[in-house]
Amino acid sequence: MPGMRRGQTRFPWLAAGILAALTTAGCHVGLAMVAAGSVLDQGPYHAETLATELGPTSVRTLGCLDVGLAVYRRGEAVLLDVHVGNRCSYPEALDVARLRIHGVDQEGGDHAVTLYDPKSELVRLHVGGAERGRERLKLQGARDLTRICFDLQALAPDAPSARPAALCLERGEGWREATGPVT
Repeated sequence: MPGMRRGQTRFPWLAAGILAALTTAGCHVGLAMVAAGSVLDQGPYHAETLATELGPTSVRTLGCLDVGLAVYRRGEAVLLDVHVGNRCSYPEALDVARLRIHGVDQEGGDHAVTLYDPKSELVRLHVGGAERGRERLKLQGARDLTRICFDLQALAPDAPSARPAALCLERGEGWREATGPVT
């Protein structure tokens, strides 16, 4: 349309309504919107943006993708926000279902932690060039843990040589970067 930039909508209230409806629709809609092209214009993603927003210790780079994690509680549920930004100008694959997670309780015991995905909706997606997205997922088996570690190596199948350090978070008044050795 004349006078509009690419990615803008003439009816911002409609875009906001669509976005609100989609975000309540279920699992990984946020990343699906990135793959399909966002309704709202946020501008292109730039390297280190997630590190600036979330803190550099909460972000790992896997090839073209910056992946940031944030854990928090909502009631009894432990939730994981997965933030992703594509540094490159072409699409890159992201497979959140391949995220490996383990937790540690107060006594030092290891526990399996999984992503809640009852409808098998977590599938490999492509994050568009210079795009970003966020997905909120429930962690199963994390309620009584004091430490959660995330192995991100398998998330980016197109970057097999990416070997980022595991990202471990400890529970205190919130979830923060772990200070002890990676387990």
